[in-house]
Amino acid sequence: MNLFRSEEHMKRWPLYVRAAEDYVLPVADWAMVFSGPLFRSRLEPDYLEHAEEYLARYHDDLHELGKASPYWQYPLVEAMNTLSVSRYRVVGDYSRYEDAVLNELKDARNRVVAGLDTDTPHRENHLVWAAPGSGKTFLVQEIARNQGDMCEYVEVNLAKQGAESLRASLERLVTLEGPVLCLIDEVDAHADATWPYEVLMPHLDVTVEGRAHVVFVLAGSSGFSLDGLKQRMSLRPKGSDVLSRVPSGNQFVIPPMSFGDRVLVVIAQMLKAGAELGYEIRAIEKLGLYYAAVNSKLANARQLQEFAARAVGRVPRGDDRVKYDQLFAPGDPDNKSFWLDVSSVARDLVNSFVTVEP
Repeated sequence: MNLFRSEEHMKRWPLYVRAAEDYVLPVADWAMVFSGPLFRSRLEPDYLEHAEEYLARYHDDLHELGKASPYWQYPLVEAMNTLSVSRYRVVGDYSRYEDAVLNELKDARNRVVAGLDTDTPHRENHLVWAAPGSGKTFLVQEIARNQGDMCEYVEVNLAKQGAESLRASLERLVTLEGPVLCLIDEVDAHADATWPYEVLMPHLDVTVEGRAHVVFVLAGSSGFSLDGLKQRMSLRPKGSDVLSRVPSGNQFVIPPMSFGDRVLVVIAQMLKAGAELGYEIRAIEKLGLYYAAVNSKLANARQLQEFAARAVGRVPRGDDRVKYDQLFAPGDPDNKSFWLDVSSVARDLVNSFVTVEP
């Protein structure tokens, strides 16, 4: 946030952008916004459980002040002219927009694959902290899918299994032929129970013991960070033993989805929907991308996939563009409502298109 003595002082700032004008607020108003639970409650132990509720309250506060959508999300779409989805691909259909995140996750993918490829009896276990909604399960699934017949994939969700069910799933691993990639999702579940790591820990040694070739990926979301997750795990029975079986170089973070990631997902879903319907989508109107990326109703992949399919289905046969109006059914009040909310800053996005390709 930048603070200015006056509006005139603000407009003389070398980095000032005209489109930002509608999102200028007095310091007192910003103080009210930042006193909300999204910012005030960040250190509370149940913060992530209420994150969506806090974000909704944050947007409500902005809306009451006449600021319907955060300005700082607008310039990325306004400046975007061409985008190739393959440029941002981590593996398979999992992509990330920011270069630092993209390359860190490519390195993590390479370490997982190297563990599957090696014949030496070393522990190739991995630990990942992932923010909710960042696609940790999908990432591991795509790594396995990309390997094809070269490995078996087993997915275990600790939050959904009891001790005997977990034991049975893990004992099955030694019966499988060849390399196995095993995701232990929600590895931080059952925080008050003693059995999870007592059951899990011995199986993390099956590769060292020569009984099977298994690469484990342990994934959790608690603790606000990788260090916080490790600290919580270490306090539990056998938690330190579990952590000692994960090499330090095999620990990584999957950051939350950014606004750029959401734009990328919207484009990818529209291209996919077009291919399934026999349409070649070559361009998407920027206002439509902006709407889809900021829309809280499109919070998960399934909702976004259905939304993209309906929008592409409204494209006239022979056209290769998805326009803003085609995102809505005739008479949908959201069409006019969104335009009224953002017209003061997003006018330049109308009839301006991003050229896209797979």
